[in-house]
Amino acid sequence: MIARSREAEAFLEAVGDADPGAISSCDGWTVHEVAAHVTGIAVEVNRHLDPFLQGDSVPMTRSFEEREAPLQAMEHEDLLFRLDAEEQRMRTLVAAVLDVDPESVIPWTGRRMEVAKFIPHLRNEHALHRWDVVGDDELGITLLSQADLTAHSVLVLGRILLVAGRARDRDPDADFYASLRSEGERDISVLVHDGEASLCWDDVASDQPGVVSDPAARHLFIWGRHPEGRGRLLSDLAQNDLARLQVLLSGY
Repeated sequence: MIARSREAEAFLEAVGDADPGAISSCDGWTVHEVAAHVTGIAVEVNRHLDPFLQGDSVPMTRSFEEREAPLQAMEHEDLLFRLDAEEQRMRTLVAAVLDVDPESVIPWTGRRMEVAKFIPHLRNEHALHRWDVVGDDELGITLLSQADLTAHSVLVLGRILLVAGRARDRDPDADFYASLRSEGERDISVLVHDGEASLCWDDVASDQPGVVSDPAARHLFIWGRHPEGRGRLLSDLAQNDLARLQVLLSGY
């Protein structure tokens, strides 16, 4: 068994303590719907890993809407019980798959996903959506500042995090570059080149215009969130470039 992460523990506590009808910082979602979303991820991972472990074909990944609708319809206490159970089952299945083959890869959302990556993926979701429920606090800043979670967002989700923004990009054919910097951390670049958008590490620290922030604020920013506290995000981009950057980083 893989131990439950502190991100998962913190998220479970947050959604358990909050009013399920409270509006979260994830646009259009209450606490109940945030809980349904995170539960739905674990349900879908389990729906993929169970047949894979049995040697059967892995199903197509369902949309957020399809997997979350029955969860949203549940009473909140029942949903929290399901969240707890599915998160625990996911860790059990991941451990079982990795015990057979630590390099296992499965189809996931139209791409290939290393099974080992599901644990940091859920840790990321738990940390981010806890912030949606609780906002800034010391624990949230600690969780969101972790370099390995930022790395997962950049390396595994880098292109996906720009899909929604690209759909709203008013100048999609124009090349674009902005650097996202945090002291003591590697720079991240947001890049549009030859019609392709990417979020990636900068190999060399850049002195080009960009946004400077603390690591937790940067992590939130690349997910389309607006960190609390004025002055945590500082820009020397031209106004139109900052506006485009914020459109590109709309989350998903």
